[in-house]
Amino acid sequence: MYKLLITRVTERISPHGVFFIPKQVIMMQRSMRLCSFCNFYHGNISKSIKYQQVRIYGTTTVDILSHSPIKKGKKQRTKKYAELLAVTNKTASTKRTEIEKLTASDLPMLVDNPDITTDNSCESKDVTLNQLFDSKYMNENYHDFCDTEIYLNIENNVDIVTENEMKDNLNIGNAIKNNMLQKDSTFHSIKQTKLKDQKLENVLKLSTGNAHKKMEICKTENEYRVKNYVESLLAHIQVYLSCGLLNRANRTLMKCRKYVTNNLECNEIIKLYNILLEAYASRRQIGKVLELYDMIKNDSLTPTSQTYGYIFDALGNETVNKKQIELLKKLNVEMNNYNISFDDIFSKSYFKISQEKNILKAIRILIPDFEPAYATLNRNYRCKLLKEIQMASSCESPAKEILTINQLKNLLETQLQTELKIETQIPSIIVCKEDMNTNLETKVMELENYWKDAALAAFERNLMCLKQKECQSHNTLMILYPFLEVLDREYYINAILREIRRLAAGSETFSSSLKSLYIALGKYIYKKYEIEIKKQTGVLDKIINIYSKYLEWYLHPEKMPHLNNMNNRTVWEYFEYKETKYGTPLNFTSVNWPINVIINIGKFLYHIILNDIMLKPDILKGQDLKYSIPAFYTLFRNKGNYLSEQIKPHPLVSKLYRKVHLKTLTFKSLLLPSYSPPSPWVSIHLGGYLITKTDFIRISSDFDRLWHKFENTEPEQLFPIFDSLNQLSSIPWKINTAILDIVIKIFQDGGSVELNVPQSVSVLIPPGPINKNATVEEKQKAAIAIAQYNQEKYDMYSLWCDTLYKLSIANHFRDKIFWLPHNLDFRGRVYPVPPYLNHLSSDLGRSLLLFGKGKPLGPNGLDWLKLHVINLTNFKKAGSVKERLEYANQNMDNILDSATKPLTGKMWWKQSEAPWQTLAGCMEIANALKTPNVEEYVSSFPVHQDGSCNGLQHYAALGKDKIGAESVNLHPFDTPKDVYSEVVSIIETQRQIDAKNNVKIAQILEGYVKRKVIKQTVMTTVYGVTKYGAKHQIAKQLKDMRNFPKEHVWSASIYLTESTFHSLRKMFKSAREIQDWFTECAQIISSICCENVEWVTPLGLPIIQPYMKQKSLNNNINDNRKPDRIKQRNAFAPNFIHSLDSTHMMLTGLHCNKNNITFVSVHDCFWTHSCTIDAMNKICREQFVALHSEPILEDLAIFFVKRYLPIYKQLKCKNKPDIETIRRCLTNVPSTGTFDINNVLSSIYFFN
Repeated sequence: MYKLLITRVTERISPHGVFFIPKQVIMMQRSMRLCSFCNFYHGNISKSIKYQQVRIYGTTTVDILSHSPIKKGKKQRTKKYAELLAVTNKTASTKRTEIEKLTASDLPMLVDNPDITTDNSCESKDVTLNQLFDSKYMNENYHDFCDTEIYLNIENNVDIVTENEMKDNLNIGNAIKNNMLQKDSTFHSIKQTKLKDQKLENVLKLSTGNAHKKMEICKTENEYRVKNYVESLLAHIQVYLSCGLLNRANRTLMKCRKYVTNNLECNEIIKLYNILLEAYASRRQIGKVLELYDMIKNDSLTPTSQTYGYIFDALGNETVNKKQIELLKKLNVEMNNYNISFDDIFSKSYFKISQEKNILKAIRILIPDFEPAYATLNRNYRCKLLKEIQMASSCESPAKEILTINQLKNLLETQLQTELKIETQIPSIIVCKEDMNTNLETKVMELENYWKDAALAAFERNLMCLKQKECQSHNTLMILYPFLEVLDREYYINAILREIRRLAAGSETFSSSLKSLYIALGKYIYKKYEIEIKKQTGVLDKIINIYSKYLEWYLHPEKMPHLNNMNNRTVWEYFEYKETKYGTPLNFTSVNWPINVIINIGKFLYHIILNDIMLKPDILKGQDLKYSIPAFYTLFRNKGNYLSEQIKPHPLVSKLYRKVHLKTLTFKSLLLPSYSPPSPWVSIHLGGYLITKTDFIRISSDFDRLWHKFENTEPEQLFPIFDSLNQLSSIPWKINTAILDIVIKIFQDGGSVELNVPQSVSVLIPPGPINKNATVEEKQKAAIAIAQYNQEKYDMYSLWCDTLYKLSIANHFRDKIFWLPHNLDFRGRVYPVPPYLNHLSSDLGRSLLLFGKGKPLGPNGLDWLKLHVINLTNFKKAGSVKERLEYANQNMDNILDSATKPLTGKMWWKQSEAPWQTLAGCMEIANALKTPNVEEYVSSFPVHQDGSCNGLQHYAALGKDKIGAESVNLHPFDTPKDVYSEVVSIIETQRQIDAKNNVKIAQILEGYVKRKVIKQTVMTTVYGVTKYGAKHQIAKQLKDMRNFPKEHVWSASIYLTESTFHSLRKMFKSAREIQDWFTECAQIISSICCENVEWVTPLGLPIIQPYMKQKSLNNNINDNRKPDRIKQRNAFAPNFIHSLDSTHMMLTGLHCNKNNITFVSVHDCFWTHSCTIDAMNKICREQFVALHSEPILEDLAIFFVKRYLPIYKQLKCKNKPDIETIRRCLTNVPSTGTFDINNVLSSIYFFN
């Protein structure tokens, strides 16, 4: 089924008044059916609709139905409304009702019924509190940019709150108390105007079972809504003040205050007063400041330290007199009543440069010798696993001897300029084979100048009309035009030109939806605004000042002995602490703009692109056109089961920009490595890139519960997490130019399937034409072939683009040092922020990277290089270390041949499972052997140590399972145990039995049950892979085997999946029991308690699983807050293990940092220099033992009882299980075996 499409017909005119009449055809593809016209299977196309576009005076749009004839529009009469007070036995609420005009015929009714009123009509026009605050309701009424008027009437379709609506929005006090009654009366559908008494009773009966839970949810929902609403108002007021609209900002607050009830439980509105207090204080309007303060007290709001800070700022600007002294004394008494001290003003608030001086001046009128006491730095960890590194010795710089301080400061300037521009153009490695016309660049430049003038004129025109319209509505609280005036005009015009270039140089067959484009463009404007705010408030200067001092410590910590026993975080905090007295603090940020504002800014600017960016006739040489035509237009493309409205450039525009911009690629600064060391993480809001906001955790913006959890977590608890991210981010990198040159050559020559270098889609041969006399079966096969061809083309193009970006960025950073900022996912797993060039990418991507700092090989370094190469090949996976080293020496000729003649020699490296990393290792060995003293050879090459099926290792350690532990190398052996090979052996034994019993698929699989086929499934089974996913994993491996019959791939994958799962459950009994307990606990938490599963890692990281049910179509807000029970249950076990392997990685990294060992990781694969492999291995094993010596499962059970039993006790529902039953389930920790975890310390193949 396709959703109903409403197309918008846009009437246009050129800037010179010339009419143009382009045509668009909208086509809807429904299903694969046999076409009666061409006798071929393809998408059924509905009747196309052609319509003309004409514009007389401005930009107007008309809505039409894609399947209906255009009907003549009728003028709708304006309806009048009145506010009525609806009173029941329990509640009193304001309702909006339509006014009905009475006629003479109605007079007898009034005479006969003198008590009648018109209040009954309010039933049909109720707007409930839930509707007004519901995000969907707000978005529906805020997002729609009214397209029917030239002046872009935002007000009619946007949620620009009027005075009457504000009254309903902020009258929360009674709403919270009576929320259950309101909620029940609108439980099933807030769009229904009436509910019969019987239906209401049924709803109440259905909801009583879980009444207490719903009451808590409703209360939480209201708190969220109030907070979000205040944040939205705060963003508007901040922009009003930035535009100098102080009176409008004050009027907005007054209208908001007018309807605030005294029993409002949320104190969020104090933020609105504070921002106005700051504005009046900066203008020295002491009367207004005191007036606002009286309002705060009259409204029963609680002032904050920030509130008093702004009041003292205003008083500090005044001349000292007796009246002022009395006022200060009175304020001091009132502060004490609220438990706010003068020190709190300085330590818990943020101010600009002059404000702090004025505050101090005012306070010293009362206390002449007052000196502010700022919060002291806390350097210690709470986590007992990190007691040994509480007083770590001074660390050696990761960039020692590879850069000078002047070079670092130059890199700082480069990074700063990159982030200020938001985007960067880098040269593409694609060689343009077409003859470039030197006039094309001039033509494009002239075209852009013409478009710039047209865009500026259209921007001024539309903004003026918008401003006039919005200013006419005096009751309006939220308006759009200040957001389009808060920056200089050039920012908006440049944003339009940037978007034009991006669209023109993009794909002709794909574009993001219009809404996505609106959001992206609106966010771009917000980022520009954010940067300007940082400039104006002095935050940017302060960042540069602190960062410059931090760089000096980063490069030469030995020159700052007073900072001994400090790490990246504490050093940054020290310098920030020293700068506390000077200027705005770093945590001062602009308020996030609401998504509805973001969308409408983008929509405003995109209207200009669609309606005013034209191609002049003189540019269209060879085209039979006399008039200007639009350079961009919209169309609908098939996207799954619905159509998406997208934007498409004129073919001529695409052709011009493809030729001109083929030489460059544009990337956001967040997508590129950092030119300078990243800012250390000191809080969940500060860290990563220099001035660009970096997400501490990768989580959807829709799930804010985890952010609230982090904000309410004491900072000391997160210190180990910050320090781990800082340690990984501080490692400098450089490009392996030898590998880069080879890969670029192969890529430019068309790629290679054998070498895993993606080829261009041009090598694909499309299916041939179908014979006219083809049978139905042949036509079906042809349709399938076309679909397969298209899918393969999309996959190839995606891989080709990814490699193009990777190689172009690597080429751009050739011979440069760079850094990779890191952040977390919700499970605690760590990832580099730049997506294209990092060490978590494919074999090809990893081969391009070297450590920025080299270290001598030392006595064992060369042997570790050899072992690393053999490990990458997987030729000797079951061999001992001694056997692998002997094999490397036996193949030294092949290794050296690969290094010296990578593409023309024997190409031994090509046979490896990781060929490009193997080639890079061969080259490093060859370079080392060329030096007179191998031990002195300075190597920057990273050597890996990989866990042996690390997920199963954690399960075996948790359950102290001896058999399982031995299978994954937790126990020391002379040769490594390979769990994958053991599973293959069990499967093959069973296959042989089945084959003798004439099981056909078992007979077909003879010779194909190999380690590679089931490896991924075994590896991911512990991480929660389903049988469905496992079938696809195995099917993919079987398809890659040349001789395996394709028609039996799926049946074979089913057989092998069942065999693999059976073998693993047989081998790892303890893991199965622990998984079952995890699943049972998650079932209780998500289904009975109706809560998300959460826990805390041994390092103190709080984790909440974010899986929530999708919002229901009937707009029931509670559905959006309910956890998805199935996902919560199935994902808990793998997510918990992921959090453990991340904890082990962090512990290893922190202890390596203490011992000056370079350390980076790819989850359970640890990298370091060849000379420090032995030291890292020792730390790795010690930290695994320390981690699993803790009562992890017992602590988890205690946490569950403490967290969820109080919630369960409060539930009021029928047939509720006994609380002791729930307690037993949550504390039923599986019994452990007899394995001694200390055996890991002597296990050579634990990580190898």
